[in-house]
Amino acid sequence: MFRRKPSRVLALLTALLAVALVVAACGGGQQSQQPQEPAEGGETPQEPSGPTQVTIAQFTAPNQVFHPQLTQSAYDSDIAGLIFEPVLQFTEDLAFEPNLAEYEISEDQLSVTFRFKEGLVWSDGTPLTSADYAFTYLNQMHPEWPGPSQSIVASLRGGQELLNKYNELRNRIEPENPEDRQEGVDYITYEEFVEQALPLYEEWLATNPIETPDELTAIVHFDDVYAPALQTFGGALIPKHIYEGIPVRDWAIAEVTKKPPVASGPYKFVQYVTDQFTELEANESYHKGRPNIDKIIFRVVDAEVAIGELQNGTIDAVGVGASQISPQDFEEVIKNFSHVDWWENPQFGYQHMFINLTHPLLQIKEVRQAMAYAIDRQGIVDRLLFGHGTVMNTPFLPVQWAYDESGVNPYPYDPEKAKELLAQAGFQDTDGDGVLEKDGQRLEFSLVYPGGTSNPVRQASAPLIQQYLGAVGIKINLEPLEFNTVVAKATYVPGQRPDYDLGLLGWSVTVDPDQTGLWGPNDPYNFTVFSTETIGPDYDRAMELIEQGLRTFDQAERTAIYKELGRIFNEHLPYVFLYTANDITVFNKRVQNVNRDIRGALFNVHEWTLAE
Repeated sequence: MFRRKPSRVLALLTALLAVALVVAACGGGQQSQQPQEPAEGGETPQEPSGPTQVTIAQFTAPNQVFHPQLTQSAYDSDIAGLIFEPVLQFTEDLAFEPNLAEYEISEDQLSVTFRFKEGLVWSDGTPLTSADYAFTYLNQMHPEWPGPSQSIVASLRGGQELLNKYNELRNRIEPENPEDRQEGVDYITYEEFVEQALPLYEEWLATNPIETPDELTAIVHFDDVYAPALQTFGGALIPKHIYEGIPVRDWAIAEVTKKPPVASGPYKFVQYVTDQFTELEANESYHKGRPNIDKIIFRVVDAEVAIGELQNGTIDAVGVGASQISPQDFEEVIKNFSHVDWWENPQFGYQHMFINLTHPLLQIKEVRQAMAYAIDRQGIVDRLLFGHGTVMNTPFLPVQWAYDESGVNPYPYDPEKAKELLAQAGFQDTDGDGVLEKDGQRLEFSLVYPGGTSNPVRQASAPLIQQYLGAVGIKINLEPLEFNTVVAKATYVPGQRPDYDLGLLGWSVTVDPDQTGLWGPNDPYNFTVFSTETIGPDYDRAMELIEQGLRTFDQAERTAIYKELGRIFNEHLPYVFLYTANDITVFNKRVQNVNRDIRGALFNVHEWTLAE
């Protein structure tokens, strides 16, 4: 979101950001997408002729950013997740357990010690050590870090102070649009920002926020208790010996990111052919043992075509990772295939309509609340998801322990209530054209959303939302765009006005309900410009609650904190929360021993086998 994974926000800015933000689904980064060229010498892989290849449908091409902390969509994350192994992993009940390393939280809860297994190596034979760990996380605080997650990693000792200094400088960088210049600001160039920020970074490194007393030990230090410590600092590592000679600013576009030369996960990168496929091969050095399947192919294919290929056996799996199956296709076609197995799990992601809170009319709370009443969200779940989903009212999912919707407004479908709120806010149709207005300003907005076929349900929901809002006097002009264009329009740059009115995206989220990175005054994923200026003093309370949620490991205390925070989001609606869909996974029966719980099919890919 992107898949948005605020630490592996797997995940962001996935759509979510797929969360891609996964900006789910949408994910996203701060860079614009780079032109992608076919891999040199790339050849279309042969159709499976033996029992050593599994082909997985991928409904949207990755951006070829296969760096675990820089993935720009959930589709990249699905691939990167097989190449780079996390330090910790989840149990079936979503608790953390050791993977590459054991861990221990200090008595004062201000440090976490990771002790790595002996004998770990990258696929080229280079030892995987605590130096790779420190390199991975310390570089995320580099002033030219090209990813969005500094506000999370800033939990490291001295990190927030460093980030504050960065932000003071960043807020002085000359805006691209002269209209965004403010009087009295001593502007600097980006180059001057880097020149002034690098010494601050070097000073911070000298304080040893991550100690590595030996090759198998990394000690992570914090200024305060940091509740999501295991989630944030238990992710996948990058190889120091590969990246250390490359400027950090170039990591997202570097050749080693497009074509990772080494792996720590079950599979190694072989080739990516633009808009066609990604080929991976078994990692002989994988610490859990060589995978049973020789090759994994992620084939880029439209959802409609994937059904036919699933039927004839040229694709083995659909609904894996970010490439979600249309519930309609499942109910009407796939469910009737005799040669497949299928299962369903709640999704770690949700879809939303994000709102530009700097727009004078959209800044009116009653307008946003009227939109929530006007959209038949349960109808969308029933009609487009065939019941395979749940309506959302806060950013917390039913599968997260912080979920508690008691006391929140469910905003049931009620067009009359919507009209009543708009009338109370002073809007009326004075010229009889069906569109409400006030002081000469019409309730007419554009709705941007990713076009194409990456998310058929979201595609189909856009005209429904247009219809629902039109029925209460709000005119919506649909504007389907390329996914990365939507993310670029939505990404918040301090001092610049957002270039949209309304938008549709999704977030992939993490197990921990921490909202850091999404709503802060300098967060690029703060699409809506959620702030004191746009919603009033409740913003300050929201920021207090997000901070409080980080400062205790007591889950009961955190649940109460996030309950109050959920009520603020529910009242002010920076998003109209739409729905969370269930993930439906379908595999050809020839692929066996596939994980079926909420951790996803790829969790145990090394254990998959093929039937004779």
